[in-house]
This record gives sequence, C-alpha cells and structure tokens, in this order.
Amino acid sequence: MEVHETIIILTGGSGGIGREIVRSLVLSGFSVWNLDKKRPEAPVLQETFREIDLSEPLFVLERALTKIISECKESGEIYGFVHCAGYGGPYHKITDVNLEEWQNIFRINMDSLFLLSKLLLPKFKESEFGRIVSIASSLSIVGSALSVGYSASKHAMVGFTKSIADEWGEFGVTANCISPGYVDTSMGIQEDQIKGHRQMVISKTPVKRVAEPAEIARVVNFLMQRESGYISGANWSVDGGITSI
Repeated sequence: MEVHETIIILTGGSGGIGREIVRSLVLSGFSVWNLDKKRPEAPVLQETFREIDLSEPLFVLERALTKIISECKESGEIYGFVHCAGYGGPYHKITDVNLEEWQNIFRINMDSLFLLSKLLLPKFKESEFGRIVSIASSLSIVGSALSVGYSASKHAMVGFTKSIADEWGEFGVTANCISPGYVDTSMGIQEDQIKGHRQMVISKTPVKRVAEPAEIARVVNFLMQRESGYISGANWSVDGGITSI
C-alpha cells in the first residue's frame, strides 16, 4: 500500500538548531525534507536529505528548489516549511563588509525564504492550508554593531513574514518568525570569533544561561501544528529576556 507522507520542508536541518527541529517534527509524525549544504551526521527515520547551496545565484537556486518541490509532491502532501538556514558573516564594521559577503548573507537568509514562499504558496492556497516558520534572531528586534548585514537580513525576514501573513491568511496559511537569543551552537555562541563571548552573553541575559537548541525546536513544532492556526504574522522572542531589558 502506498504511504502518503505529510511533509515539512526544512532548510538548514543539519546544524545545531536544525537537527533538533528535525527530531521534534519527526516525533510529531511529520516527514522532513532537509535541504542543507552538508549531510547530517546522524539522519533519522522519516528524514530525506537533499544537498543544496543556498548562496547560489537566484536563477540557479530557483531551478534547484523547483526540482526538489516536484520530488516532494510525488512523496506526499507538503504541509509547510521551516526556514532555519542562516549565515551571519564575520564580525566587522559595515565599511569592511565586501559585496560578496553582503550578497551571501541575504541570499541564504532572505532570498531562499522568498523563493520557497513563492513556489509553495500557490500549492498552500490550493489545499487551503500551509505553515511557514522562519528562524530570525534577537537581532531582528535590535541592531548590532559588527553584524549589520545579519541584523538587516533578519529585520527583512520579519517584514516579509508579516506581509505574507497578511496576503495569504485568507487561504489558511500562517507565517511566523521565531527570534532566538543566544543558543548553545557554534554559530550561536561564536567563541572562536569573540574571546569570552559565552560569559558576556550569559551576563547580559536575564535568565543567566544560553538556550538549548531543543527549546527553539519546541516553539517551531507548536507553530507548525493545526491548533496554532490563529497565530500569524508574529515574531516570537525566545531569548531569555535579552531584548526586553
């Protein structure tokens, strides 16, 4: 008997937060298509990996994503997607940011979100249901010296998400962002780039610790459920209170 899967497309599913999102969604009964540049070290059941470089030029990326979505449709129903892939670039002033770095930040953080939304929203309209969740950042709420490109891209993500929520809500589609603070991953702490960064972060965070990736994944899972259908256009802060003080 043919199995009809309920599929969630996930970008960046091989990294720290992404791995926890994969595990959480699979435990909830979803099949996850993990789109990432690197293969996960420990794939789980109901996970399909597709290698993709989200920093490719838009026309190249659009072809690749179109092909992947076509494959997904052959396997089951595309229920929603989570945009977890992200790139921050080096820590330095805006005058030291070169054009390639700026483009890579926006291609990975924003252009792939734009393309996936554009390709999937007509399908969601047809089925009268869809869930879009994007992992933004606490830097979508505040600015940050030495991370201008990253902060700008995450602010753009929130504006994009709010607009999608307004434009497609009548068709059963919800779109939300989650803005983590500092998470215990290599990208989240970046101790290799800033000496003493972990302790500095902990001292600034009201709950006096960094987040575990699973804490972000649980919020993603909640927002993907049918029961969360009245929540849309929101930016959920999961940052230990750091943007509240």
